[in-house]
Amino acid sequence: MTEPSIIHSRRRTAISHVAVGNVTTPITRPLPKRLLGVWAHPDDECYLSAGLMARVAAAGGHVRIVCATSGELGTSDPTEAGTERFAYSRRIELQSSLAVLGVHDVHFLGLPDGGCHDADDATMAAVVADHIADLGADTVVTFGPDGITGHPDHAAVSRWTTATARSGVEVMYATMTHDFVDRCRAVHDGIGLFGDLPGGRPRSVHRSHVALQVALDHGELIRKRRALREHGSQTASLAELVGEETYFSWWRDECFRRPTGSEICSARAAAERIPVGVER
Repeated sequence: MTEPSIIHSRRRTAISHVAVGNVTTPITRPLPKRLLGVWAHPDDECYLSAGLMARVAAAGGHVRIVCATSGELGTSDPTEAGTERFAYSRRIELQSSLAVLGVHDVHFLGLPDGGCHDADDATMAAVVADHIADLGADTVVTFGPDGITGHPDHAAVSRWTTATARSGVEVMYATMTHDFVDRCRAVHDGIGLFGDLPGGRPRSVHRSHVALQVALDHGELIRKRRALREHGSQTASLAELVGEETYFSWWRDECFRRPTGSEICSARAAAERIPVGVER
């Protein structure tokens, strides 16, 4: 059984393990050199890939983040929700968070928060493909088809990005392992994180299905904490609710899996005709 690739701290290679009989033999592989992250809202990128982004940037690689919306509905304050003022503040939060990680290339697609699922899949897949070509990306990370939390915007972004999968560019889904879901069940249930999913549980995978794992060391976890704190409109109240230590150690491992053939085919079917030359 093949175990996940693990990007170890202080090493700029990913360590995979291939089972040979009863012996597990490590094989090194380089970090992505040109990494594209495609996400729905500011803070998605930090929870799911801050460690990976920081590693790539520190190794001299280029990281670009494409964010579909400004997350302008991400507040319970009715005087702020949906306003350009709050949208602007969330864009600034994202830029500040990325700067902590050494990332300075961010693009906003300008779609309405909560409206990604209404956008044309073919058009948006072309926009993502344009970013891949412009960056010369070798690796693209995004949500899996269920969007992790079941959010329709997350699922839409996953479809557009998966539809661009082609030879020479590896698309990978941020994912959760069975042991992570079990370990953090009390936290997840306490805040209703997966309440929109059947049974209130996210899709998770066995560690043998993880293609890439970023295990943050203490220093990297502190840096991720700093990056998360820059998303103050989203993280401050949640950290207070579950406790800072629990909150900031919650996402210390970042796991990614490859899409299945059927997932790629389904996304391509939704974006069957991808127009050429769509302006970003």
